[in-house]
Amino acid sequence: MKIWHSGIDAFDHDPLLLGEGPRWDTATATLSLVGIDDQVFGTLTDDGVALSAVPDFLGSAVPWHDGLWLGAYGTSLAGITGAGDLIPFTALPVDPTLYRANDGACDPAGRFWLGVMDRHAAVGAGSLWVVRPDGSAEQVLDGMTIPNGLGWSPDGTVMYVTDTHAGTITGHVFDVDSGSLGEVRSVIRTDGRLGGPDGLAVDAEGAVWTAIWDGGAILRYAPDGALTGVLDVPVPRPTACAFTGPGLRDLVITSAAVGLSADERARYPMSGRTLRMRVDAEGLPSTRFAAPLPSAVRGERAVR
Repeated sequence: MKIWHSGIDAFDHDPLLLGEGPRWDTATATLSLVGIDDQVFGTLTDDGVALSAVPDFLGSAVPWHDGLWLGAYGTSLAGITGAGDLIPFTALPVDPTLYRANDGACDPAGRFWLGVMDRHAAVGAGSLWVVRPDGSAEQVLDGMTIPNGLGWSPDGTVMYVTDTHAGTITGHVFDVDSGSLGEVRSVIRTDGRLGGPDGLAVDAEGAVWTAIWDGGAILRYAPDGALTGVLDVPVPRPTACAFTGPGLRDLVITSAAVGLSADERARYPMSGRTLRMRVDAEGLPSTRFAAPLPSAVRGERAVR
């Protein structure tokens, strides 16, 4: 059941407290990630790694246009350039002193879906939102605690939604044309004694790959929920994974150092790093946010 891989390397950046949300933009061959507690946005290319500061916890960022990402920090959404400039887009109608954005991803039509959680992870206070290209935002699910990894089946008819606290990844019926989330069709339940499900990626066969926080592994589940593979990783707190590179066959894994003791950090020196390995699977291309290019990028001055 072990997943084959060709070896592991790490990108050249300082360890992050909470590295998260890797996204691969095929058009520009650029990998992006976020440091949630670090309050940074990062891009990783063959030319090197660039990290820039944002004003609040950055829960997620997705490709938008060449050189531009849509980032969710606090309860605000803004365009983020590779240089770290911010272009305000919209804000969620929730109290930013109590809540913050968490993981997010674009559906096959380019809508941005993201989780919102209580800043102290209060049980049942989390929710799932969708932000449309016109800037409108709607709460779709509530009663969650730590809404996390999101993904879609290859044909777009199933949307996967993670709640780390509950230890579940639910597969909902999904309509790409309307963007509506339907009934629960399947539920993947992880063993809480082995850690909790975090960020995820879906491969070309429709299998779900999920990072297991406090489990030191990436687990692969078939569409029917059967566990079909285990990839051990040299960090106890992997946070998310994404398929990248030529043919989408490189698996990138973000990780966290937050909450680890000095002894644990010494034992797991790659904690907080971004890992990469070639695996025996092919991923799905990510979708960019579908809103038009902001006027600020077309010539007006962006803000910091």
